[in-house]
Amino acid sequence: MRANPDIMKTMYASPILLNIDFFLRCGLSIILGGCIGFEREARKKPAGFKTHVLICTGATIFTFISLNLTQFGDPGRIAAQIVSGIGFIGAGTIFTARHAIQGLTTAATIWVVAAIGMLIGSGHIIPALSATFLITSFMIFSKSTSRTGGKKREAYTLSIKLNHVKALERIETLIHRFNIVIQHKALVKNDGIYLQLTYLSTPATQYLFLKRVLTVEGVSDMMKI
Repeated sequence: MRANPDIMKTMYASPILLNIDFFLRCGLSIILGGCIGFEREARKKPAGFKTHVLICTGATIFTFISLNLTQFGDPGRIAAQIVSGIGFIGAGTIFTARHAIQGLTTAATIWVVAAIGMLIGSGHIIPALSATFLITSFMIFSKSTSRTGGKKREAYTLSIKLNHVKALERIETLIHRFNIVIQHKALVKNDGIYLQLTYLSTPATQYLFLKRVLTVEGVSDMMKI
């Protein structure tokens, strides 16, 4: 496909302005990507400040290139590859630990900052600022709601051996009574029936919950993992 001389002339009539525009967009990407990345860094997540900044800036650069090469083909092709490429990076932050999947939130924030970077690269600055403000506010708010009574919830993993299935109903009742947040639950048959739980609870509630579980009829053994 031959380039259109008129389009080329319009695009590159002022290369200085084009370069300044590119510089400002990259700078904004660093700031907005850093806002979301800082929250992940504070929580000591696998993808933190630098990762989010680089992903947001990279998405901006690729989108900027895509829009400024429209005379050579479809501008959406490069942008489309950003979405699929981010999937591989996000998958690298997801892992399984203590019978629970972790890193999904970080993978989601990586996906979001890539979208914000694409907004900046395409010149939609106000939507990019709005999205960053809303996402950052939500992340901070969700952090505060994960606390109960001023005490932060912690993750626990428990393996409970059951003599009969009826004990499972009693444990379910205790889970609701103590406001236990279940992250993963599974029944495993291995020389007996084991209920494996991964959940969030405050230390004080955890102590009371374990004490009551031991009194449940049908529970023969319990082990922290």
